[in-house]
Amino acid sequence: MTVVVLGAGRGIGREVARQLAEAGREVRAVTRSGGIPEGTQDVRADLLDREATMRAVEGATVVHLTAGVPYPDWSAVLPTVVDNAVAAAEAAGAKIVYADNLYAYGPVAGPLTESTPERPAGPKEELRSALGKRLRRANVPVAIGRSTDYYGPGGVGSLNGELIIKPMARGRGAVWFGPLDVPHAFAFLADTAKAQVVLGDDERADGKVWHTPAAGALTVREFIALTGRVLGNHRKPLRLPRKAVAALGLFDRRLRGATELDHQRSRPWVVDHSAFEATFGPLPATPHDEAIARTARWYRES
Repeated sequence: MTVVVLGAGRGIGREVARQLAEAGREVRAVTRSGGIPEGTQDVRADLLDREATMRAVEGATVVHLTAGVPYPDWSAVLPTVVDNAVAAAEAAGAKIVYADNLYAYGPVAGPLTESTPERPAGPKEELRSALGKRLRRANVPVAIGRSTDYYGPGGVGSLNGELIIKPMARGRGAVWFGPLDVPHAFAFLADTAKAQVVLGDDERADGKVWHTPAAGALTVREFIALTGRVLGNHRKPLRLPRKAVAALGLFDRRLRGATELDHQRSRPWVVDHSAFEATFGPLPATPHDEAIARTARWYRES
């Protein structure tokens, strides 16, 4: 049984491929430029090329769609990537597991559950909602695992990784784009990947959206203070106001449109994953202090 990971060179895809290979599975790691985990088959393909994607997926039983794309390129790239992945999986008769985020719900009041209505309010949110609907129309089994913001070794582009753990690991102060005293759920990358593997292996996941498990929500101030205790760095954090983030976006394309997601940082962002554990059994989340220590070590070594 061949498992294909589309986007296996970084982030969640690399960790999914690594865990599968560590478990002795036959893993085809698909990237444009390599950098795959040990024990996986190196396959190069541009996921914007349908024929190349279909060749990469041929003979697969499960396809993990994990390809990461920078924020500014989402609308231009992700619809094609998803369409090509669906076409390739349908040709192979393979199940799709999609590593998604929570943007499709839009602004919410209260904990997020899988039954929370999707009410996207901005372009990124509307796109994620549309992609999820496209996947659910596929003619093969599809399971969607939605994760809150994750951090961890290999988590390039992680918000709290880049703004909190990375600078604090290097002796500087944390930075945050919003209020510090709002609860926010953060997930550890390895836990999120483990949940995606579970969804790929269990038929009970098919046809549904699942929230992947994470350690308990903390306020951002609490998360920064915990990071400080773990790392022995007690510098005060810098909070950037909304106008500053918008101004920075003029010079850093990664921040353009970031203010669309202000509600995720200005309101409680708490995720209920009880449906996952009720169905598949407990998936213990790595405690934040251990996860922070492992992530800081990676930043220092990278």
